[in-house]
Amino acid sequence: MKLHLDEIRDFVTTNGLSFTEGRLKLSHYEVDFKEQNASRSMIKTTAFPFVKKLKDYDFGFQPSVNEQEMREFASLGFLEKNETIVFLGPSGVGKTHLATSISIAAAKKRVSTYFIKCNDLLQQLKRAKLENRLDAR
Repeated sequence: MKLHLDEIRDFVTTNGLSFTEGRLKLSHYEVDFKEQNASRSMIKTTAFPFVKKLKDYDFGFQPSVNEQEMREFASLGFLEKNETIVFLGPSGVGKTHLATSISIAAAKKRVSTYFIKCNDLLQQLKRAKLENRLDAR
């Protein structure tokens, strides 16, 4: 809030606003700041290999990827429908970029996300299955 105090004071003075209106504007800055911190915190805990946004994806490079469909995924409607997205394809086509950008959109909305590569997930499942077998003996 300190950061915007002078700006708000000048805005209130210039526009003839009341003290209460100035405090309200200042509280909006505080709420926005807390929301951004929460988003950053959610993104940090997801274990993304990098932070990429959908706007950074080169749809011209990979014309088989439907840009409109990816934008719909980024709007997170699939979560409300309890649907799952799986990206399959050869190396280098942007699967990780797309998955990361959609997950970042979810994290910004405070949806808990976690990034794991398929091979790592399969290895974890394999270890868990082996441990269960050993525990059963």
